[in-house]
Amino acid sequence: MITMYAWPSTADGPDALPMVHFTTDQQSAGEVTPEGMPVWLFDTAIRDGGWFQFTDFDGWSVPATQWQALYRREDDLLAVSGPGSCEGWYEGNLGADPDWVAAAAARQSVVLLAAPVQHPSLYAYAVEAGAAFALLVPLVVV
Repeated sequence: MITMYAWPSTADGPDALPMVHFTTDQQSAGEVTPEGMPVWLFDTAIRDGGWFQFTDFDGWSVPATQWQALYRREDDLLAVSGPGSCEGWYEGNLGADPDWVAAAAARQSVVLLAAPVQHPSLYAYAVEAGAAFALLVPLVVV
């Protein structure tokens, strides 16, 4: 079983965007490219789910209507689901702080971030390597 972790963060500024970084400890299922490079465990899901390269702001800044997310304040539960192999992408506690919850309630959307890294602090390296992905997903906050 693969355990996915989610870390909330909030972009600064008057129009703060709630974001969630998704990572796993396991990065590869053992598949390799013809060049011998490990294939990221979520490579197919990223393609199936319509994710965009993080650097393609015009792509991911448009709401991904095939996706849906729900955040429940009372127990800090985040549930996210997308098309195809992204169905049931994540369900679990988020550890969201009041700023994240306020931004999520105001924006009614969340930026999902994924990359083949084991911690969100490494996301910038994935962006530089062209291996970081994002989506803007409609969010219901209850």
